Amino acid sequence: MRAQLGRIVGLQVAVSVAIALACLAFYGVNAAVSAFLGGAIGFLGSFAYAWRIARPQVSDPKALLRAHLVAEVQKLAVTVILFAAVLILFKGVATLPLLLTFIATLVVYWVALLFVF
Repeated sequence: MRAQLGRIVGLQVAVSVAIALACLAFYGVNAAVSAFLGGAIGFLGSFAYAWRIARPQVSDPKALLRAHLVAEVQKLAVTVILFAAVLILFKGVATLPLLLTFIATLVVYWVALLFVF
């Protein structure tokens, strides 16, 4: 399962870099940095989830459900904290590239789950 989760997060990183490079070519450095930060928020949240869920598995369904719930809460907390940090610390952020790349990482996550699992 670790390898599958690693592939999903790796795909999110690749999409983030590709979008950031496209933004760099067409819109400049600020848009590229903003796009990459949006992608980073997405893939770091996914990494937080994967890190929590990749621990040794238990056979008890309640414990497994609890582990997934804790991982989702952790992912949400990381996402909120990172968005707040970017919006507070990066005054010149281009919000459209930031949000679109974040959304792209979410799409990659859900589409990859269809093919990996």
